[in-house]
Amino acid sequence: MPITAKSAKAKGSKLEKKIVDDLKKDCKWEARKQPGSGIFRDFPHDCSATSPTGRKYIFEAKKHKNGYRTGDRQKGQADFLVIQADRSTSKVYMEWSMFKELCLEIYELKNEVDNLKEQLNDKETDTKR
Repeated sequence: MPITAKSAKAKGSKLEKKIVDDLKKDCKWEARKQPGSGIFRDFPHDCSATSPTGRKYIFEAKKHKNGYRTGDRQKGQADFLVIQADRSTSKVYMEWSMFKELCLEIYELKNEVDNLKEQLNDKETDTKR
């Protein structure tokens, strides 16, 4: 049975929700679906997220029956596939689970830095007394 516009839209919306939910729950990032799924100039693409460092990212979500078979084949067992077209910038293809691990690592490193800063401030306060 061919994919209808309604079911394709529903599949895409479900993927967008998963991206947002995973970023919030598993990675501890702020995330949301964009209003209108990218049809408004001020809200490009499908989802937006803010890392613990305050950096903002936007995501485009595409769901296909067979995924990106060429990328899967080329990536093989590697963690990342880097693709570059002539006269273009490099792009990275990876498993969603690997991306979430990297995002969570950023969150944890940010917390470690914040804790170390707090400890340093406490020591400075103690030495001034």
